[in-house]
Amino acid sequence: MPTLGILIVMVFDPFVYQSLDGPLPWFILLTSIFICTGLLPIFFSWILLKMERISSLTNPTPNDRKQLIAFTELCFILGYYAVHNVPMVGRSLSCFMMGINIAMIVTLIASMFTRVSLHAVGIGGVLGTAIGLMYYTRIPIYPVIACAIVLVSVIDYARYKLQAHTAFDIYLGNIIGITCTALVFIAYAR
Repeated sequence: MPTLGILIVMVFDPFVYQSLDGPLPWFILLTSIFICTGLLPIFFSWILLKMERISSLTNPTPNDRKQLIAFTELCFILGYYAVHNVPMVGRSLSCFMMGINIAMIVTLIASMFTRVSLHAVGIGGVLGTAIGLMYYTRIPIYPVIACAIVLVSVIDYARYKLQAHTAFDIYLGNIIGITCTALVFIAYAR
């Protein structure tokens, strides 16, 4: 989800789009975000499983979920620093990474009380990014928002139908994802 969100920011923020001249900067930026938000969390999850710090990746206990979220957040912080203060890419990529870091911290806190859906947080973050980016850039990207709403609906329905989460956990995940990412863009736009 973070890679999809960063791609949305890179394509629909005109400053970022124009400043990334040629395919190499795009590749480097997307690869670094994918490594920090995709590959490293998978690697740390595997390490935790092999060290027997967690019992399962497919059906984690509440304690396992907290550890997995915490290690994922550490990787997301690394992703934030990968784009933070890079002058050629502007503030919108930093806003996005800050938003998903805040969402992960809120998710970690919420996980102490409920089994919040990480899938819903992730796809809600994509929708929140589209909403926040539209406010930030003042460019109407309604088709992107419509596609994100469809993705939110499909993923939420799938998680509910699989009985992986209750409706409350899914709604809470969406609220966390949408709110945290959208509000960071709105705060930086002022």
